[in-house]
Amino acid sequence: MTADLHIEPQDGPIGAVVRGVSLADVPEGEVLEALEDALERYGVLVFPDQAGVTPQQQIAFSRPFGPLERVELEYALLTGSPEIFVVGNTGQKLVTFSPTQPDGELEWHTDHIHREIPARASLLLARQVPDHGGDTLFACMYSAYDALTEGQQAQYDTLEVVNSVAGLKAYIERQDHQNAHRTGPGEAEDPEVIWPLVRAHPRTGRKALYFGNQVSIGVVGWPVEKAQRFIAELTDHACRVAFRYRHRWNVGDAVLWDNRRVLHAGTPYDTANARREMHRTTVRETAPIGLLSAR
Repeated sequence: MTADLHIEPQDGPIGAVVRGVSLADVPEGEVLEALEDALERYGVLVFPDQAGVTPQQQIAFSRPFGPLERVELEYALLTGSPEIFVVGNTGQKLVTFSPTQPDGELEWHTDHIHREIPARASLLLARQVPDHGGDTLFACMYSAYDALTEGQQAQYDTLEVVNSVAGLKAYIERQDHQNAHRTGPGEAEDPEVIWPLVRAHPRTGRKALYFGNQVSIGVVGWPVEKAQRFIAELTDHACRVAFRYRHRWNVGDAVLWDNRRVLHAGTPYDTANARREMHRTTVRETAPIGLLSAR
């Protein structure tokens, strides 16, 4: 690790602040390896004071972690930067995955689990933030798995979960945000993707739960009602406060998280009167998803 790079763990099972690294510089060599190790170990890495970083610099910083997704939704695309997904209310439509009400149901997820190639990591850079609300919660799926009983672990290791963007669309429709992105669910456009409920991290072999409380719509071989109850109960277990890190955003904060072992959820804010603009680069998965022998 270089002398300038310092990693400060936060309280709790996940989260660390990274000092001495600018997103204006492409990580390589020892710095890249140190960040990869920290990303797996802490799950969530916070890089403060990155307000001067340009979109192209954010993209260049993200590339060493793997191939980047290109944004498919035109209204969520940053002009001239097809790798940047814009979350917030400063564009043509409101792009949010949070509840309308302060006590509303959160949308816990790992990015792109509904796709044939999901996301291995995501980097979110805050450009504008509201004075109140709009925090992001992260939950440690290592801790969630470790807290299961031996019997539960043995059972969950064998389960496969059905994931579809139709579940996310239904959640967004229920929130009834004004001017929000939405399209009607439909079988032809919403394919189902099946992943194991438990996956092992390719860097360490450590097991983590892998699901989303809205996008995971079933369990293979189970009736729908049973699967829905199971996913709701699993969410209560996996996303309990003891397993969380809460990030309260400042302009210029950049947060990199590991979708292989972390779930996240956005909290509500006043979308009618406050402005929130977040730029996300999304790194595609590069390793098989499944169980590995523990190292």
